[in-house]
Amino acid sequence: MKRSKRQGGVSDDHGRVSSVESREEIKLNDSRVEVSGIEGVQGRGADSTSASRTAVEESGVQTVIIAKSNIQGSKIVASFWLVWLTLIVSAILHWKLYASSELLKSVVVGMIIGFAGTAMYYQNQKWKDERNQRLGMIPGKKGTQFLLHNIPLWLSFSDVEKMEWLNSIIRQAWPFYDKAICDEIKHQVEPMLDEYRPSFIRKISFQKLTFGDSPFRIEAIQVPDKGDSESIEIDVGFRWSGDASIFLAIELMAGGSATRMVPKVTDLAVSGEAKIVLSPLLPEIPGFGAATVSLMTPPLVKFHLDFGAAFGGSLSAKAVKAWLDPFLRETFTSMLVWPRRIVVPILPEEKTGPLLDLYMRNKGAIEVFVKSGNGLPRMDKFGSADPFLELFVDPNGDRETTSKKANTLNPIWEETHWLLVQEPGDQFLHLKMFDVDMVNMKELFRVNLVKGAASVVGSADLIGRAKVSLADISANPGRKITIKAPLGEEEFSNPAGCGSGRGEVSLEITYWPLELIKGHTSEPVGALLVTLIEASNMPIADIVLGTSDVYVKFSCANITKKSPVMYMECSPKWDDCKLEWFKIKRQSVLSVKVFDYDKFSKDDLLGSVKIPLDDIAHASMGDITKSWTIDPVPEYALPDRTKPCTLTMRLQWVPFKNVSL
Repeated sequence: MKRSKRQGGVSDDHGRVSSVESREEIKLNDSRVEVSGIEGVQGRGADSTSASRTAVEESGVQTVIIAKSNIQGSKIVASFWLVWLTLIVSAILHWKLYASSELLKSVVVGMIIGFAGTAMYYQNQKWKDERNQRLGMIPGKKGTQFLLHNIPLWLSFSDVEKMEWLNSIIRQAWPFYDKAICDEIKHQVEPMLDEYRPSFIRKISFQKLTFGDSPFRIEAIQVPDKGDSESIEIDVGFRWSGDASIFLAIELMAGGSATRMVPKVTDLAVSGEAKIVLSPLLPEIPGFGAATVSLMTPPLVKFHLDFGAAFGGSLSAKAVKAWLDPFLRETFTSMLVWPRRIVVPILPEEKTGPLLDLYMRNKGAIEVFVKSGNGLPRMDKFGSADPFLELFVDPNGDRETTSKKANTLNPIWEETHWLLVQEPGDQFLHLKMFDVDMVNMKELFRVNLVKGAASVVGSADLIGRAKVSLADISANPGRKITIKAPLGEEEFSNPAGCGSGRGEVSLEITYWPLELIKGHTSEPVGALLVTLIEASNMPIADIVLGTSDVYVKFSCANITKKSPVMYMECSPKWDDCKLEWFKIKRQSVLSVKVFDYDKFSKDDLLGSVKIPLDDIAHASMGDITKSWTIDPVPEYALPDRTKPCTLTMRLQWVPFKNVSL
């Protein structure tokens, strides 16, 4: 998916888009006629602009005749005619004295005829020029309405349509949409908050989440013609601003519930552009099997965190805000940016076939050889800089860091790093250069019991950022591409890039599709990719209900990850459960344990299995999809004693060359 660009519009800081369909100037000698066809203003800003926008739309075509006298030209013309008249009068007087009356009459008649013919020629030429310019003018919507007095319903001037009828539907159904959107946000965000929370926070969750009575507004909708017969793409511009009621519940490690904070998210405003893909196209109502929703760029999100008078000035609140504010602005806003997506099945899988290809999946990896940095700015008052480089493709995915180089503005690394790629044609390699301070003088004299010594010793200051497109690199798989990336201080979301002036980084990048990377079978280090598909005939842990609340816990290389809980289901299916272990040894073992979730007691173990990664590495292309038999615990009964307990998964081993642990 590629983001389509708007044409014919100019955006201001508030996101309003105005377009002037046509503007033609007709110059008639000393006068200029200006005809403006004003299309209107598509509101993306605050509602206060609607009155002025309506006034502009109803103004129609304004034909303004501006008579401007060219003073210098007028003087030249007047001087020319005065000289010409003087010569004529002199000639007449001369001829009157020395010529006959017949000759004088002939000269006067000839001059009159000549002047009349010349005036008629120039007047005719002026009429032709005016007519040609009017015929060549392209009027806008209002201009056509002025000329025709009515616009046919089939006449359209824009590929982007306003969706007032859809906004009316959303407004009436908003109480139901509000609950569904808030439930989805809780489902997506709360696990991320728990995963990325700092060590001084024990628990964080939403205490209350609702967007209130103000519905999301669809600003514009466009269906670009991609020439694809397998899917339909819809670009949707949206915005929201209103009185949301969003409260977070935060408990610190020290003090438990006594240190509980409930910050409120205030002044929230959201705007962005979403892409909806309807696929696969089928001869069944509604004509497609599933809808895929994603954001093409990070949405514009503005908000404030209010901790209240009690905690607003405390050291603990400042520490929490220092982590939570950038997390919500960066990590949260990028959680649905392409290639991340939500897939909503519409028809049953019996009619659509497997939909696994619609979900986000790894298509390859990039091998990044970090050569050196050059021309870095001086960061230390009593030295130069102690730089290291951070690399990532997905803001919410794995990140790699180089070693730290001491006291240099031209570091040399010559290190190899690998990163997984999901959509190489659309993604970027993000680079962040940091300077490490052995002792941070800014924090040394600040007393902060919550953040502790971590903010004083070994802290890092940003030197610059860079963003490298993978489109051209992925077009040459297996080929090493040399890149010199300038570093700047702008954000990654800046359409013009991160800027320059903070030095540069020299890289060699190679894109390896999974089909090519599977040939590196002898490599001892790589990535493990797990796709959990379904479980079957799991033991019954809840005797009264006769069912179980099943989830799976995976452990490999001392890293543990869990699947979502599937409630009241002994044979659950997971739609899009993907787990990754990055840079682990091939000799590792994947431990899989199936549990029953209990809210008020310890979770019950239902069964387990262990899978050596070496078995996956030696499989065909390092890829296995099968049902593993789970060894059930004896104290629980099976739903069907004649069938085994099985867990269906897809396991992939992605080996990395030139990497050692």
